[in-house]
Amino acid sequence: MNIPDTVLQLKPLVDTGLCVLIWLVQWIIYPSFEYCDPDRFQSWHRRYTQLISFFVIPLMFAQLGLHGWAIVSNPSIAAGFAIFGIVIAWVSTFTLSVPCHNRLQQHGYDVATIRRLVHTNWIRTVAWTAVLASNLFS
Repeated sequence: MNIPDTVLQLKPLVDTGLCVLIWLVQWIIYPSFEYCDPDRFQSWHRRYTQLISFFVIPLMFAQLGLHGWAIVSNPSIAAGFAIFGIVIAWVSTFTLSVPCHNRLQQHGYDVATIRRLVHTNWIRTVAWTAVLASNLFS
């Protein structure tokens, strides 16, 4: 069974979208949290998380579906490597990033939590970059 051409075309596009997004988050967005007005941080953070979700959630599910289809249809080392990177990104998202965002939303501006978010986000940054790189070998 061959992977349809649309899957082959969409997979690197979705991977590129997530990779660009996570690098922007890592280098610009999360570090900028420290420069927000502490009195307005919670309302700003709530708006940020709602808006960024419109981009991140569809991309994450699309990536999971496309790579899931790819590994079932055409198992390979590159496909397995990509799935591994996706799992790492998802686990990191829900065990590290989401709890930091929840804490920031509940308690407001906190430099230690912001710095933890920036520091632990490197896991997702590396994982999604590796997933994008896996396209070179598939």
